[in-house]
Amino acid sequence: MRRIICAALLCAGPAWADPLATGNAWRALDEFGAALAAYDAGLRAAPDDASLLAERALTLNRLGETERARAELVRAIAAAGPRDAAPFTARAGLALLAGQDPGADLAEALRRVPADRRAISLRALVAARQGGPALPPRVMEALRQDFGPWLAD
Repeated sequence: MRRIICAALLCAGPAWADPLATGNAWRALDEFGAALAAYDAGLRAAPDDASLLAERALTLNRLGETERARAELVRAIAAAGPRDAAPFTARAGLALLAGQDPGADLAEALRRVPADRRAISLRALVAARQGGPALPPRVMEALRQDFGPWLAD
């Protein structure tokens, strides 16, 4: 269902021209080149947009370019304003994928934006892996769209 919604939004054309949303929709469709092009277009207009940089990093990671993804996250974190959680949730997700502790980044993301959907979902995934309740399938699917299909329950 999410893929159908993403495709429909992309077909809306220029009227729906938010580079962040466009890039995220392309990434959800596994069209990583188109996603990077959308983020890059947004970054030409706003080179220090922490959310665009963070989503670009996640896309680079999905392409297997982990070092470039980490470098992009360093740039995103440096550009982050006091209400920008995206770079920290992105780095937390990549830490989780690498078998590292995402706790500090999740805490920072939630300090900045207490209702951040991605940070809350990642925190619930960490809890589930430590014996807590399992995540609903729709939440796991959203996390897999963000971080990759190899993000296991």
